[in-house]
Amino acid sequence: MRSNEWMEKKISDYKRFIVTLLILSSYLYIGTLISIYEYQTNFHYYLYAILSLTLPSAIVMIAKTKRWQRKLMENK
Repeated sequence: MRSNEWMEKKISDYKRFIVTLLILSSYLYIGTLISIYEYQTNFHYYLYAILSLTLPSAIVMIAKTKRWQRKLMENK
């Protein structure tokens, strides 16, 4: 029972962090659009690099939480 509670807390923490990563990714994408169209600078290349790190990590974390939720449902 105690391991189930620990797993539920870990899943909820991961979900919050996923939302944070997705919000950060959207801000970075908006920053690239502003950099390209408003300022006409090359700063958007740096933002693309960071964006290419945040989105895949969010996708991996989503896959982990889904797998953990399935395991949790099987144990109940």
